[in-house]
Amino acid sequence: ACNSWNSCLNAQEGGADRIELFENLADGGCTPSAGMIKLSTKLSIPAYVMIRPRGGDFCYTRDQIEIMKTDIDVCKTAGVKGIVFGCLTADGKVDTELCRELLQHWGGPATFHRAIDECLDLRAAFETVASLGFERILSSGGEATAEAGMHNLQELQRESGHKIKIMPGSGIHLYNAQTILNTTGCTELHATCKVEVSSKTSGTRGMFSTRTESSLELIKDLKARISA
Repeated sequence: ACNSWNSCLNAQEGGADRIELFENLADGGCTPSAGMIKLSTKLSIPAYVMIRPRGGDFCYTRDQIEIMKTDIDVCKTAGVKGIVFGCLTADGKVDTELCRELLQHWGGPATFHRAIDECLDLRAAFETVASLGFERILSSGGEATAEAGMHNLQELQRESGHKIKIMPGSGIHLYNAQTILNTTGCTELHATCKVEVSSKTSGTRGMFSTRTESSLELIKDLKARISA
């Protein structure tokens, strides 16, 4: 999961198989700029672009849906490999009508993101998403982290893994990644590998002196650990 161009380059060099591209990490990720989307197509690994017009819940107005469609158009024009989105109804179920509308507008591979972890009936939600034609589901098993939800993910992988790829995500790090893979039976992981980076500038007030990005070293170490 990459929130900047430096993060993308680190993921590419570190051995990641695919990138989820987004911005606004503090709110769980939103759609990146058109410039970032276009540049991501120059990477040697595929980038899946987050389609999310704002933070917060996953129930959208028609205006916000039009923004999502316009962002999808940017992805199509740029030649992006895939997108990532998730839509729920006001009562916390998968919004099948809107998901189908956006999938048809896109016409390519798509991942349903952690909006699914807000659903009270995870089994029903996974079955619905699988039936809509998504390529994969990103989930923490309905818990705050994938480690906390790995036994739920194990059951969901057993029940739905033959229909759709299930990718554990949230709180993945070097010391729990292999356990989560072994326990769940899943074959993919979603990790940010984030660190705080200090600015190299001087002579400023220092109010904007740090940023968060994916660490090359952490990506390499995680990849090596799960590939051993």
